[in-house]
Amino acid sequence: MADDHDQTFEHFREHGWMRVRAAFDGTAAAAMRDVTWEGLAKVGIRRDQPATWTVERPERLQHLKDDPAFAAVGSERLLRAIAALLGTEDFERPKRWGALFLAFPSQDRWTVPAGGWHIDANYRSQLWPPKGVQTFALFGDIASRSGATLILSGGHRLIHAWFRDHPPPPGASSAELRQSLRGHPYIRDLHAESDPDQRSARFMALEVVDGIPLRVVECTGAAGDVILVHPLTLHVAAPNNGAAPRFMLSGGVTTDMNGWG
Repeated sequence: MADDHDQTFEHFREHGWMRVRAAFDGTAAAAMRDVTWEGLAKVGIRRDQPATWTVERPERLQHLKDDPAFAAVGSERLLRAIAALLGTEDFERPKRWGALFLAFPSQDRWTVPAGGWHIDANYRSQLWPPKGVQTFALFGDIASRSGATLILSGGHRLIHAWFRDHPPPPGASSAELRQSLRGHPYIRDLHAESDPDQRSARFMALEVVDGIPLRVVECTGAAGDVILVHPLTLHVAAPNNGAAPRFMLSGGVTTDMNGWG
């Protein structure tokens, strides 16, 4: 999904995400990968030895996010785009731009997963202007089916409409809200196990539901791209069937004191 239209604020409003292309440069992205590989080497995973790439999603690396190399994500160009989406410049610049999300090549068959779909926000968050923006910062090239995070394009509008029309009882838990959302036929189908090829064919094709264009898309792109995501957008991890690791930072910016409230 790398056409020019996906770089517009109108695209974000309609589909729940947009791309800031080359938010930081290739030199900065390479420095981030170097820092990451140095950390991986300390746990036995070496850049020049693919035989050591046996752990698909390495852990115990989150201390690396404090390295100064990752500060380059927060370019003035990115901050301007975030301010435009939030409708204000009154937000705290993050001290760090998220946690490392690495995905090494996997033998698992690629498909649109049935499990793991979630949002990191309050399901009753306002639609517009959003209370926050998630940031997926790519510090390595990510090709199709190579570990890109999957998002339900347009899903932010569906979620907002669902809870507008099906208001939860006071004090409902996040688990109860997730269960309520599965009452929507499309979301129920998205969570239902089915043939992998049929799932990919259906959910990665455009389907207009309740007047909302929905489609599962991959957060692919070039090193230095940052994908901005509405907090009500469902997303999930997917297998990496490529030949190289997936390098991404996942973070966010918020305008209220309660995170995504």
